[in-house]
Amino acid sequence: MNRACRVDGCTRQARPQRHLCQAHRNRISRHGDPNFTQWGTADEADVELVIRERRPVEGLTRLERVLIARGLTERQVPAAEVARIVGVDKRTVERWRSRDRQKQAA
Repeated sequence: MNRACRVDGCTRQARPQRHLCQAHRNRISRHGDPNFTQWGTADEADVELVIRERRPVEGLTRLERVLIARGLTERQVPAAEVARIVGVDKRTVERWRSRDRQKQAA
């Protein structure tokens, strides 16, 4: 029995014995389930505290990581140190910085 994909607005059919269509299964495996990934929430007080104290903290959302990286970049903290604090790779910090520079130039 085929049924519709359980993602709101999707009209594709789910695979047999599955709840999602193949396109949404691929998207979730690559980018994570948007229902469990908190991108749009950030606690400004926590962000400022981490920037001020420059110490690693567990459980940061993606948005908090980016905001902390921007704050530390403004304070001329090296990319390797920013990566250690927010818990990502140094290359990720460099990529975030590059995107911010491109947005400022535009």
